[in-house]
Amino acid sequence: MHAAVSLCLACGFCCDGTLFDRVPLVEDELPLLSSVLQVAPGAHHARQPCPALEGRSCRVYAERPLTCRRFRCLLLEAHEADEVSLAGAVEVVASTRALRAKVAEALGVPDAGTVVEAARAPGVSQAAADAVARLDRQLAFHFLGQRSRRAR
Repeated sequence: MHAAVSLCLACGFCCDGTLFDRVPLVEDELPLLSSVLQVAPGAHHARQPCPALEGRSCRVYAERPLTCRRFRCLLLEAHEADEVSLAGAVEVVASTRALRAKVAEALGVPDAGTVVEAARAPGVSQAAADAVARLDRQLAFHFLGQRSRRAR
């Protein structure tokens, strides 16, 4: 199995609602994906967590949306640039998953990607807000940041 596939299957944060609350769809994708991704009538996005996600695998991988095809998180890019080993990248995923579980515990909700959205709701405890701030920093640093590709 290719290392990138191994990392993505260990993670799934881009599909489970941890990183994003929705995925933009282009007009051409709507007829094929609307029912599978449960797109609301008139909407041009699918809500996360993705209904096509089974565990950490995509049921519609071959037909997945263009946004999904193009997305490459910072951690994956760092691994592909030999800046972090596969084991190191998987450890980042594991530590982020553990941090997300702490946020869920602070909120008293099940640990799932949607815990991040729930934790940003008005009226959460200071402990939950602090845990979310730590999780947001980790997600931004390891998964979402933009970086320029070095010439090889």
